[in-house]
Order: sequence, then structure tokens, then C-alpha cells
Amino acid sequence: MKKYISLVLCVITALSCCFLFSFAGSTGNEFTVTVGSEAQSADSLQAVKWFKAENGEYFFFIPSYWNTSALTVWVSAPAQINGKDVESGTEIDLGKSGTVKSGAETYKYNVISSSGVGTVFIATESGSLESVHADKSHKEPGEISIKNAGGKEQTESKALDYIKGRGNASWNGSKKPYNIKLGKKAKILGMAKSKKWCLIANEGDRSLMRNTIVFNAAADAGLDYTPECAPVDLYINGEYLGSYLLTSKIEADGNRIDVEDLDEINEEICLAEYGGDFDMDTIAQGGTYGRFSGLLEGTNKYAAIPDGEGSTTDGGYVLEMEIANRYPDEKSGFVTKTGQPFIMKSPEFASKEQIEFISGYYQRFEDAAFAESGKNSEGESYGELIDVESFAKYYDISEWTSNMDTGLTSTYFYLDTTKDGRLYAGPVWDYDIAFGNSGGRFGLDYKNPEMFTVCHSRQYRNTVFGTYDADEKPGIFNVLCKKQDFTNACRAQWDESVYEAVSAWSGEKFDEYAAMIKDSAVMNHIRRGTYGTADIEQVEQKYSADVTALKNYASTRAEFLNGNLGKIQEAPVKTAFPLTLFKAILTGINNLFEKFIVRFHLENR
Repeated sequence: MKKYISLVLCVITALSCCFLFSFAGSTGNEFTVTVGSEAQSADSLQAVKWFKAENGEYFFFIPSYWNTSALTVWVSAPAQINGKDVESGTEIDLGKSGTVKSGAETYKYNVISSSGVGTVFIATESGSLESVHADKSHKEPGEISIKNAGGKEQTESKALDYIKGRGNASWNGSKKPYNIKLGKKAKILGMAKSKKWCLIANEGDRSLMRNTIVFNAAADAGLDYTPECAPVDLYINGEYLGSYLLTSKIEADGNRIDVEDLDEINEEICLAEYGGDFDMDTIAQGGTYGRFSGLLEGTNKYAAIPDGEGSTTDGGYVLEMEIANRYPDEKSGFVTKTGQPFIMKSPEFASKEQIEFISGYYQRFEDAAFAESGKNSEGESYGELIDVESFAKYYDISEWTSNMDTGLTSTYFYLDTTKDGRLYAGPVWDYDIAFGNSGGRFGLDYKNPEMFTVCHSRQYRNTVFGTYDADEKPGIFNVLCKKQDFTNACRAQWDESVYEAVSAWSGEKFDEYAAMIKDSAVMNHIRRGTYGTADIEQVEQKYSADVTALKNYASTRAEFLNGNLGKIQEAPVKTAFPLTLFKAILTGINNLFEKFIVRFHLENR
């Protein structure tokens, strides 16, 4: 009997062990292989783990400057690579594909090498991005190394002040965009020195080219302060995350937007008042703020900057159009009388007087632009208040891209009272849904390269009824394009510089850039599962088709505008009177609700 019981216990123990080993394998305690070129260990900043694709095969995504025939390999358990025993720290030639055997398991691997682009390595202090992904504003310190395509170091210091999340709709994707701040200013990949940079994911743009060709075309056309950019492969904590676009940040800075930085003045006033350890993020707000603040026309919000030595409204202002539901998250801004929210990029912490100045200035321009005469009640014409050349050039670039968001969000303006004091359009930003990479809005077909779109855009109205198109109110470029003198200016800028720039970036320069990033793009799309396959040849074919489609759209649209720009365009879709009346009633009710909600919120916050 005892022998029988012992036998049963042995069987149970054996089965339990099998179950535990099986369970352990399913919880991520898997065999891993890490490779490096200059790395000293598997935990080094520049060591890269292999990646398991959906088809069960593993991929080594190799930076452009690594010698794939002489890679150092680390294994997490005894293993054989292509039939030969290998120890951690061994230098071997992995070839283009092969097998790794560890224990009873055999793994098939592929090696893909990038080319032509830079590389960004980041190691966070915590060893993960969990806190950043849980809270977009969380700042995670760490180490960083940026190298050009040839392997030359771009950062003098490897200190990383922080990496944090960025973006609005793009932040909701699986491939996250980030902002980074270096410990020391650096001139990176030919771009001007700075500490602050953006890593744009371009997840929704399978070509990975839209932002780049717009930025470069705008710069070539002479639109001031266009962001500099360079493609990079991004590795964080030993994991390849994909192909990113490293760009300069939109900010008041001599190497970015060259306007006087009022945030520096405001911070000095606060430090003098509250002490040297004061954090500007904790400063109180004034004006109309809170959850519904973006819905109330003619209001503003500001930082409670104390009156102090140096207080001034003279300096630089950088402002961004935004939709109402994003407005509450920002530190300072204003909503125009037509209901267009603006957030302040600089000064981010604007004083009451600064907000009153810039909101008042923009309102004078808006009043003039919306007036049939082109003049506001003070007799100022819209052309006196803005730099018409920059507005025309900005519109030309945006209409070429058929960008759905122009004049609604990610649309920037700047002004510096210490210079000529006029409002300028730019810089361009956020064109990943341009060139037909979006659906319809306002009855417009953005996939059609031979239809005017930006000049017909209306305000993106976020209503209490849950619709975004209840309001027929036009946007700023809509009303400007109804004025013949402005369309004449658009034609003049097109002929002078824009047409040549967009033609080059939908032609020869387009092809050069596409060839440069191809290998990086293929790596990206296998890593991200973009096309639902990890077959390298199929990914290359699908990617090539996406690039060709983009080029055809961009070049076709350039020729369409060349033949039609300069005329006042009639909207292709006119809303029937019953629907217009219904929308007017709906909007009126909505606006009453909004005012009630906001007022109630203000009184009870």
C-alpha cells in the first residue's frame, strides 16, 4: 500500500513539475538572444534583443553601422547557433538567417540590417517605459546615445534629462511618440543645437514619409522656422521600437522659432517671488479654465504670474489652434469670438496681461478676416495685422498636402513685438494624415488629389450632442480664401517658390529619401506588424506600393494646383436648406447648453 501511495505521489510530482515548467515558459521566462557591436554586456545601452514576430520566427533588427558578420552574442541559457556551441560574449557571423537551439527548443531567426539612417539608443533609469505609458506627462531620466548612419556619436554627453510621451491622437496608438530632453545641448544629425527633441512615430503613415516631405518642401519654399528632421531607428531598453522621425521642437529659441522667450522672464519673476525651488507646473491659473473651458467663446485662461520687476507683454508669442476637448489640459490660452480655441506654446505660462494682449491682437485679425470688407471695427485690414506672404505660403503647402487638420489643430502662428509685431503663419507641423491618408470631413473627399479641401474647411465643433460637424462656421483659411487679394498672394507665392519646392519633393528628392529609408521602413513594418506578415519580400512589396501611391498623389496634386490655384473656389458640397436650418437650430441649442455647463462649472469648481 505504501509503495502504491509513493508511486502515485511520484506521478503527481512529475506532472506538477511538467505543468510548472510549461507555465514558466508561458509567462515570459523565455530563452533570449541579445546582440551588440560596441556593447560590453547584454545589459549595455547599445545591446539589442531579438524580437519574436507573429509567425513565431525571431528577428534581429540591426542598426545601419553595425558589421553583421562580426556581432557579439549573449544567450540566456546554453545554446547552439547554426549547429555550433556558443557562449555569451562570443563574436560570430549570424548570416541573414539561421537557427538557435537551446534545450529541446529550436528557434528560427532572421537578420535585417538598416541603412542610411541614424540610430537612437535610450536606457531608462527604471529599465522600462511603464510609467511613461501610464502617464504621458511622466518624465523618466536615463541614458542616451545618438549616432549617424556611419556610427559617429552625435551626443557629447550620454545623460538624458527625461523621455516623456507626446501627441494627442497619435498617443493612443501602439507605437508611441515621445519628447526627449538631453542633459546637454547637441547638434544632432546636421540639425541645430538644442536639448529638446521630438521622436515622431508616424504610425498612421505606412510610407513613413509624409511629415518629412512636407517639412523639407516648406523649408525649400522659404517658410521660416520649419522644423528640422532626420529619420532614425529607435531602440529603448534593448528593444527595437521602429523607424521614427527625430525633429526639432516647436519652441521659442534662437535655433527654433527666433522670438524672445517670455517664459524665461515669467519664470525669473516667480523664482524671485516664491524661491529658487519653485516649480512652474504648480502655479495657479486664472480666467476661464477647467473641463469645459474650450467651449466658451471670448474667454481666456492664464498663469497667475505675480507683478514683479521685468513684467512685460513685449516679446515673442507662439500659439497653436486646438480643438475644444484638448484645450483644458493646457496651462494658458484663449477662445476667440467665433469659438476657435488657441493654446500657448510660448509663453506656456502666460500672464494675464500677456494673454489679454495676444488674444486681443488675434481677435482684431479674426474680426477683419471674417468681415466682408476685410477690415475690423477699428478700420484695420487683415493684411496690416499679418504677414500675408507667410500665410499664403503656409496655405499653399497645406492645400498641396490636402491636410484635414489645417486651420483646426496643429496649426501654428507666431508674433514678436520686439520685431515687426505682425502675426506670421507657421511653422508647419503634423502631416501624417495628409496626401489622401484620411477619410472625409465637411463633405470633402480628401482622397481625391484633384479637389480643393483646405480652403473649404470649417471649425471642428465638439458639441454636447456628440457630433463634430454641427456648426457651419468657417475656419480662418476658409474666409481668407474667399478674398481675391489673398488668393492672388497664394498664386504669387506658388509661382515664386512653392511650386518648385513641392515638385522636387514629389519627384527626384522624394525618390532619394524613399531609397534612404527603405531598409529602416521594412524593419519597422515587420516589428510593428503593419501588413499582417513577417515575410520580408511581401513587406518590401507592400511598402513599395504605399510609397508609389504617395508619390502619385503628391505629384498629381502639385499639377492640379498649378493649373487652378489663384481662383476663389466654390465649395463642392452645399448643404440643403432644411439641413442647414436643422443644424443652425441644433447649434443654437448646443451653444446654450455649453454656456450653461461652463458657467455652472465655473461657479461650482
